[in-house]
Amino acid sequence: MSYMANRKSHAVLTPYPLQGHINPLFKLAKLLHLRGFLITFVHTEYNHKRFLKSRGFNALHGSPDFRFETIPDGLPPPLDADADGDVSQDVPSLCDSIRKNFLQPFRDLLARLNHSATDGLIPSVTCLVSDGSMASFTVRAAQELAVPNVICWPASACSFLSLINIPALVEKGLIPLKDESYLTNGYLDSKVEWIPGMQNFRLKDIPDSKVEGRSKVS
Repeated sequence: MSYMANRKSHAVLTPYPLQGHINPLFKLAKLLHLRGFLITFVHTEYNHKRFLKSRGFNALHGSPDFRFETIPDGLPPPLDADADGDVSQDVPSLCDSIRKNFLQPFRDLLARLNHSATDGLIPSVTCLVSDGSMASFTVRAAQELAVPNVICWPASACSFLSLINIPALVEKGLIPLKDESYLTNGYLDSKVEWIPGMQNFRLKDIPDSKVEGRSKVS
């Protein structure tokens, strides 16, 4: 077992904890597994319970080289959750918790995985593959382990281009909005023509939370 463990590369994949982000990274994980990687796929505890409810406990009984691990999300259960807690979480709260609370549990998980590698049970972690929305903590964790961290962006290229230009939009004073009147006075139809590759781009095309600057408008 230890001989086989030492031969395999070990990729830890961490999707953003919403369905539209989990599915693409899960497909990538399966492709890497077919190429010989040992896979550790990281869910939040909340989404892992939803996964088991949807697919059943037998869904985890597959290859020993394709593993699932969990980390806490630092959030209370959603107020509108049913008895089984099957509801998507509030996105702004989730983003805030990812930034503030995910690094240490993720460090602890990587330490446990590498401890198992020391015992010869699995290979050491050789690379991280993380959703771009999780980079706030995965990049630092990868630097601490001195392993590569591949960033996967499952959304559109346009959304990526708009997000990486948020600092420039803020610097130019275009966002966040000054007050709520800007939501309805036509300001959001203002064109932004200086982002390469983004023709006919308007302020309203930027994700809402970035445009509104929730702490200032609400």
